[in-house]
Amino acid sequence: MDELGLVQEGGYLTLYFPCLEAAIVFRVRSRENRGFEVIDYGPLPIASGTSLPTYEGTVATAPADGVLPARSYTREAVSFPAPDWMRYMVFDQNDVWRLSRDDKDRIFHVRAFVHPPALRVEVRIPKGVPQYAFQRRRVTVGVDKVGIGATRGSVEAIHFPDIQTGYRFGNDAHLDLRTFVRFVYGEYVVEIPKSPEVVFDVLQRRIPSHWITLPVTILDEEVRRLLVDIYRFPVTPPEPPRLFKLYRADERDRAMRDYAEILRHVAV
Repeated sequence: MDELGLVQEGGYLTLYFPCLEAAIVFRVRSRENRGFEVIDYGPLPIASGTSLPTYEGTVATAPADGVLPARSYTREAVSFPAPDWMRYMVFDQNDVWRLSRDDKDRIFHVRAFVHPPALRVEVRIPKGVPQYAFQRRRVTVGVDKVGIGATRGSVEAIHFPDIQTGYRFGNDAHLDLRTFVRFVYGEYVVEIPKSPEVVFDVLQRRIPSHWITLPVTILDEEVRRLLVDIYRFPVTPPEPPRLFKLYRADERDRAMRDYAEILRHVAV
């Protein structure tokens, strides 16, 4: 990792999917736009006059653009529209981080820093699917639940091709908060290592890798499509896609056979 918290060229990034109890291992082949990876984005995309639910069950109205009223939260996950100067050049002008299906060898590693840092933050992959839960999904949690299910001030997210990631925000303070977001991002050109030994050593933490546990507790159809249709991980319906399982150290031979079979299919 460098001083921005991003993976260096040639380094590894491990993305763990709780819903599959397995991971993807990426090697970062290249990092585009190095040296220009900080975006002072501006206020949250909340328009003046927007109605927002509150923690007390009432409704609050945003008094100005980018202001999150006291005790309110965003009901739906939001995207960040592209700034005006790049609006007509990006893939989706309504979501600056959205990648197309053709960008299968790229991901965005995004670290969002929100001001004031007391703001609660939640990531949803895909954008419309609640993913945070407690006690085997007996309880769904998130920024709309007081005291549980969100981080404060900053969050780390991965944006994949052909799947939209969204963000929710909550203000549990008793005053309106004027917001600001700074993004630190890496646009990575990635590949999956072709060596079962390398995959095994990364997952055993013998080879350094930056690990992110993704907020994906439900195998939504969009996530399945990403894994099967874009990355080409093998699947035998109705079973879920086969990613790299985390084997014990004494299961090396079994892991080598499994990883070798998976690597014969993957397309990144």
